[in-house]
Amino acid sequence: MSHIELKEHFLRSQENASGKDLIFRDTKQIGLGVKITPKGTKTFFAEGWVNGRSRRKKIGRYPEVTIEQARKDAKGFMGDFSRGIDRVAQNNARKKAEITVSEVLDDYIADRKKLKPGTIKDYKRVLNEGLKDWKTKPINAISKTDITERHRLLSENSPARADNTMRVLRALFNYAMEEYEIEPGKPLITQNPTRTLTAKKSWNKVERKTRYIREEQFEAWFDAVLNLQPLKNSPIHEAVRDYFLFLILSGFRETEAKLLEWKNVDLAKKTFKALDTKNRSDHELPMSDYLSGIFERRFMEKTDSPFVFPNKDDGPLKDMRVWYNHVSAVSGVEFTLHDLRRTFATVAESLDISHYALKRLVNHKTDRSDVTDGYLQIGAERLRKPMQAITDRLLELAKVTKP
Repeated sequence: MSHIELKEHFLRSQENASGKDLIFRDTKQIGLGVKITPKGTKTFFAEGWVNGRSRRKKIGRYPEVTIEQARKDAKGFMGDFSRGIDRVAQNNARKKAEITVSEVLDDYIADRKKLKPGTIKDYKRVLNEGLKDWKTKPINAISKTDITERHRLLSENSPARADNTMRVLRALFNYAMEEYEIEPGKPLITQNPTRTLTAKKSWNKVERKTRYIREEQFEAWFDAVLNLQPLKNSPIHEAVRDYFLFLILSGFRETEAKLLEWKNVDLAKKTFKALDTKNRSDHELPMSDYLSGIFERRFMEKTDSPFVFPNKDDGPLKDMRVWYNHVSAVSGVEFTLHDLRRTFATVAESLDISHYALKRLVNHKTDRSDVTDGYLQIGAERLRKPMQAITDRLLELAKVTKP
C-alpha cells in the first residue's frame, strides 16, 4: 500500500506484475484510493470509518471515471461517512430487502452442506411446480393472505403436495428470519407467515399411505415382472425386472437401490450395502438365496457401469414410471416403488420377526427414547435368517420356484 498523488501519467503507465492486488492512496483527497489487479484493472474507491466500522465504497473504473471525478465522488462519500451515513450498509440492506424466494433457497442449500441430492431436487421441484411465480418475488413481500390462498389453490389438486410445498416454504422463512438483517439487530423478517396455516388449522389431513401388494395379488405381480418385455425397444428391461424383484425382496428404498454399486456388493460373503442412507448411516444386509441368484445374474450381464441396475447409458436407472405403469396394466396390480418396500415390511411383520430386527432390516432410525434399541447391535449376519424367511414367504405367495 502506497500514498501518492494520483495523476494521469501514473495511472496510464502503472502495471502490476506482483501477482496480487496493489493499493495506492491519493494524497490530494483523503479517503480516495485505486486498486490495480494483476490483470491491469484499475478501480477507484472511497474508504473511511462510519459508525465505528471501516467501509469501502466502489466508485468506478479508470479511465471511464477520471481522477477528478473520482476525487469529487470520494469527497461526497467521506462527507456521508462523517455524518454517520453508511451507503454500503444501505445498499446491502436494500439488496437484502429485495432478496427473492429463489435466492433464499440458493443460500439455504449452500449453507446446509449435509442436504442430500434428492432433498435438494425436491426443494427445487416444489418451487418450480407450486411456487413458480413466486421464485422472483421478494420473500418479505409474501403475506399471510398469500400463503392461505396459495395453499388453498394447491390443495384442490393435491392436498399432500400443497402441505409439502408449505413445509418447504416454512423452512425458507425460518432460515431467512435468522440469516438476513436490514441493519444490525433488525431482522428482514420477524414472523413466519406460514404459521397462519397452523393458527387457522388449515393444514390438510392427509392420510399416511398404507398401500402394499396383498397376498392374493402376489402371483399376478410376480408373473408380470418375471416376464417383463422391452418397451419401445428399450434394452434395459432385464435390469428393470431385477430392480423390481430386488426392491420387494430387500426392502431397500428406491433411490438406494438405483445407486447400489458393485463395489458395495460382496458376492463371496453374500452381502450388499447402501452408503450414507436417508438416516445418515450405512445399511448392510445379507442376501437370501433368491437375491443371491439375482446378483449373480446381474454380474454375468455386467457392463462398464458401476451400478448393479444400470441404465442404457451405464448411469443409474432413471424415471421408472413407464415401467411400473406397464407392470400394473399387465398384472392388474396398482403400485408404486415405495409400495414394494412397504410390502417387504408388512410380510416381515406377519412372520413375527422381532421389532428390533425389523427396524434394522428396513433401516429405520433409532428412537432415542428406546434405551434398549441403543444397546443392541444387530449385524448383517444376524439378519440372514429373517431375510431368508421373508424371501421364502414372498415366493410362496407368488408361487415362484426358488433358483
